[in-house]
Amino acid sequence: MKSQFIYLCIIPILFSGCAVAPPKKTVEKPRISKEKSKFFKLLKNSEIPIFKDAHKKENLLKALKYNITYLKNMEKPDRTYLIGSRKIARAELLASAELFKKIIEENHGNLQNAIEKNFEIYRLVPGRKDGAVIFSSYYEPVIKASLKKTENYKYPIYSWPDDLIEVDLEIFNPKFKGEKITGRLEGKKLVPYYTREEIDFGKALEGKAKPLAWFTDPIEVMNLHIQGSGRLKLENNKEMRVKFAATNSLPFKGWISYMIEKGIMKRKGITFEKAKKFVLSHPELQKEILCSNKRYTFFELEEINDPTDGPQGTYKYPLTAKRSVAIDETLVPLGAIAYAQFKLPQLDKGGNFKEMKMDSRFVLCQDTGGAIKGPGRVDFFAGTGSEAHTFANKVWEKGAFYILLKKGIK
Repeated sequence: MKSQFIYLCIIPILFSGCAVAPPKKTVEKPRISKEKSKFFKLLKNSEIPIFKDAHKKENLLKALKYNITYLKNMEKPDRTYLIGSRKIARAELLASAELFKKIIEENHGNLQNAIEKNFEIYRLVPGRKDGAVIFSSYYEPVIKASLKKTENYKYPIYSWPDDLIEVDLEIFNPKFKGEKITGRLEGKKLVPYYTREEIDFGKALEGKAKPLAWFTDPIEVMNLHIQGSGRLKLENNKEMRVKFAATNSLPFKGWISYMIEKGIMKRKGITFEKAKKFVLSHPELQKEILCSNKRYTFFELEEINDPTDGPQGTYKYPLTAKRSVAIDETLVPLGAIAYAQFKLPQLDKGGNFKEMKMDSRFVLCQDTGGAIKGPGRVDFFAGTGSEAHTFANKVWEKGAFYILLKKGIK
């Protein structure tokens, strides 16, 4: 899955004649729409949170660097979003990102004043009675794999199938902004693509997709499908990255949630490891449990150039651990600067869970996810490997999420 925005245009004034006074410095007023997004509330000074971020500044600056590169090169610079009553596009997002980066680099002694002076703060309002956003977390798994099928490695992941067609719905109607579906042709009609059951147990992909790598068990395959990307640790100890290409667009269902709902396992005390052990020790139930999730993910392989980079996010650049988040792109623009307040896991030196503790930090909206829909969900990228796995699996917390936009009027 994963498993995730800011600008302002300055219009030059042209003068002519023999003696021309230098143009006055002007600041463009923000575009105010007659519409108003009910999902964003512009905060009064008394409502603005106290901005605290005691985490690594280097990671934040790295995420900002990628963010600004994305905004300068984004494919649809004219796409607009409604944040409160303010209509924004790339210009506003880029100006916000560049100014915020400058503030962080200069290490202002009073960060609070610098942000309040230069930015409008909008709180994401999901419509829940308590006004809270639900935060989850995802990570990049490191999985043992082989590029060839062997006796031990016999569960494949696949490339984009030849008959899988992707449709950008926004082209047909702007109300579907950011929405895409996939399917296949039957005659002249686009129909849903094959389900997990048809692919894994009915051989529906034979001759249509290439197996990219092979895994030791089906739960590792499912885990990669859910996370959307990962690193493969090959038999020669070389690591490669497997990145998201597409899905079959069918409904997602968590296989552990299915087991709980059907009474196969009890909710109390359940963990990923316990659930995995149960499924692998009950092969007669594997088809039922795994096929409860009809969604299927397809991938691409790529070399790893910088081991410190995370996987590629929806914005087409690397994610940064504990700085990148996934959002619903139809509501929140990719490239937006945000501030998050919610509880995060604390791990000991051995990578074991200790406790949940309230956290606050600046994050960048650089990814999306199949389960991250609506204004009430944000997915936090935890990083790569086993510690990130432990971290991510503990996060399901209520919190607050704010968008920062550069002020248009001084």
